[in-house]
Amino acid sequence: MDLLGRIFRVVRAHTEKSAASEPSDAYKYWQPPVPPPAPAEDPVLAGYYANLELPYGANLEAVKTAWKRLMKQYHPDRHAQDPAKREVANALCAQLTQAYKELEKSLTTH
Repeated sequence: MDLLGRIFRVVRAHTEKSAASEPSDAYKYWQPPVPPPAPAEDPVLAGYYANLELPYGANLEAVKTAWKRLMKQYHPDRHAQDPAKREVANALCAQLTQAYKELEKSLTTH
């Protein structure tokens, strides 16, 4: 094999490698799709979710489960011996029930 043929093969191999390893123009400027913006949080609903110890946007089933769990934990009947604790439990259960009802209403209308 002559020297010119050998140089030609080396140059061709080098050019084919670099061309194969570089992306084509179609993919050079490709950007991944941008996800849609998250819906803005309603501060009132966010407060209700926080009262039930849930992340914003939880579904109705999670809301109901959290409400039941917290009502069992803080129900006024569990604090019948101490009037001060019972009063606090009454207020807390009222807030939990209001949060549950508002979230239920919000989640069933959407």
